[in-house]
Amino acid sequence: MLPVLCYGDICADLLIPYGAALTALSGPVDPDTLSVRFSHGGSVANTAVTLARLNTPTLFLGTAGADAFGRTLKAGLEQEGVDASLLALKEGAMTTMVLLVLDERGERVPFAFPRTGASQHQITPDQIPSDILSRISLMHSSGMTLREDPAAANQLLLMERCRKAGIPVALDVNARLESLEDSTFSRNIQKALDLCDILLGSGADELCPLAGVSDPDEAARKLLDRVPMVVCRKGEQGAIVYTREASYASSALSVPVRDRVGAGDVYDGAFLSSLLSGYTLQEANHRACAAGAFCVSHFGGRSGPTQRELDEFLHAHVIA
Repeated sequence: MLPVLCYGDICADLLIPYGAALTALSGPVDPDTLSVRFSHGGSVANTAVTLARLNTPTLFLGTAGADAFGRTLKAGLEQEGVDASLLALKEGAMTTMVLLVLDERGERVPFAFPRTGASQHQITPDQIPSDILSRISLMHSSGMTLREDPAAANQLLLMERCRKAGIPVALDVNARLESLEDSTFSRNIQKALDLCDILLGSGADELCPLAGVSDPDEAARKLLDRVPMVVCRKGEQGAIVYTREASYASSALSVPVRDRVGAGDVYDGAFLSSLLSGYTLQEANHRACAAGAFCVSHFGGRSGPTQRELDEFLHAHVIA
């Protein structure tokens, strides 16, 4: 199998346990839960690692700074078996840092720094090999790199090249309402919709604002006018995969939640890996929901399971 090309963001995550700190004010808690923790992050990078852990060859294309964080992040991808040869560490670029403030339920509120000009937006044409289309089986990217040029322009161009070459393109919306109100992002995401084969996103937070409706299922069905397949993730309610012919629902798995960082990214990786491995849409959705549950029961956004862990997890847990 040729590798999946993951084009997009990689960053340093700092997880801040604000909810645990509030709980500690009224009673004893495990001191370990009060620690600020570093984690390798970035939505597309998290998906790349999930794909690699599930034995799917993966090639990551992106940019980080030529600094300690950038070098650590590149080494982290390589240790996971991701081909990081197209991850450029650029002098003068500052590796993006994301502060993830966690509430009592493990839900996160992200604060990215720097807000503009971050390293993931500095993907340039010279980073894209001329023979890239002959080296990949599928392209995966997200809305995270559709906010600023040059990364946005190069992403759309590469998506268009893949479309013309018959290479499937998957896109995670990865944007809340405030992003859709940005004229550059709004224009780019509309172009991207017409260039992707699989659209993935949180139903309430991403698909609804994108479609301009309040019901996640209605939003997914509306977006099928533009995209052949729409994956509507619903958190604790599981996910539904919509095509123009049918829909495939899977409930969530019942697990204790450590944090919810990266669950959607891990879902994406497991879903795409399952499709490429020959699973049906129903099976792929179920396996992806299980991978997302595995992630939330562990620490950080790089908590996707290996193939063995996923199979064991599915065997040990019942559908909620």
